[in-house]
Parts: sequence; structure tokens; C-alpha cells
Amino acid sequence: MTRRLLGLLGLALTLALAAPPRTEAADCTQQHRRIRLPDGFASARLSFVGLARNGRGRVGDDFASADLRELRLVAEWTDVEGSHLQRLELYSPDGSLYQRLTGTFSGTGRPVSVTTRLLVGGTPIVESGLYGDWCVELFLDEEEAPIARRGFSLTPPAP
Repeated sequence: MTRRLLGLLGLALTLALAAPPRTEAADCTQQHRRIRLPDGFASARLSFVGLARNGRGRVGDDFASADLRELRLVAEWTDVEGSHLQRLELYSPDGSLYQRLTGTFSGTGRPVSVTTRLLVGGTPIVESGLYGDWCVELFLDEEEAPIARRGFSLTPPAP
């Protein structure tokens, strides 16, 4: 009986170690939530605008790195009043935290748009070949859970 139990435990451990690690990039389903603030509620949505080398912009979720100069991460806040801290966490295709970007903004209760620039061309993103599905999480003030999450895809240049 003891050998059988040890064998089952060994099998379970082997299966657990062989399973691929769960990454943030794989769990980047689009999300928007509403949170309670001391003076009301807040909600937000994320969108992306890719700027090409020629200066033209394109809204979307899929971008070809060959012509992409920068990616603008746009947070659309609603129902927010007063000064707040915005934090964006960018996860690379392997699921590791690539960069954390913070900034302050003020709301008046009307929709407010906060744009954060992420340089792509000539950066470690392209130089290291960080192509694939990325994840961006948006946080308000000191919240531990993101108020919004959205993914985008960066494709490598054609050979």
C-alpha cells in the first residue's frame, strides 16, 4: 500500500513539474471593471494606437513590428474626480513583467483619456525579438487588482 501511495505521489509531482507554467500573457482576457472610490466609482478601458515610421496611426490589437515606431497605450477613464495615480504593467509574450509605467492624472467626473507612449522601434523589444502576445494591465492608485486588462500582438518583420 505504501509503495502504491509513493508511486502516485511521484506521478503527481512529475505531472506538476512537466506542465507548462501559467503566464500572465496567456491569461490576458479583455477585462473592464468598476471600482468604488471614497467619492464615487471609477471604470476604465484600454485601447492601442500604433504609430508607423511615417507618422500614421492605426487603432487595433495586432501590429507588425517592421514599421511600428511606437505604441500608444490609451486609458479611457470614466466617473473619476480629483488627482489619481495610473499604473500600467506590460507583460512580454513569455509572461514576465517587461515594464511598469506610472503617471498622475486628474478627472472632473467626465471621461478623460490618458495616453502613455511605448517606444518599439530600435528598443529591446525589437532587438531581442519580443514578438507575440503581450498583456497590459491598468491600475488606479494603490489598487492591487487591475481595473482593466487587454492584450495586443506584435508580429516579427517578414524575412
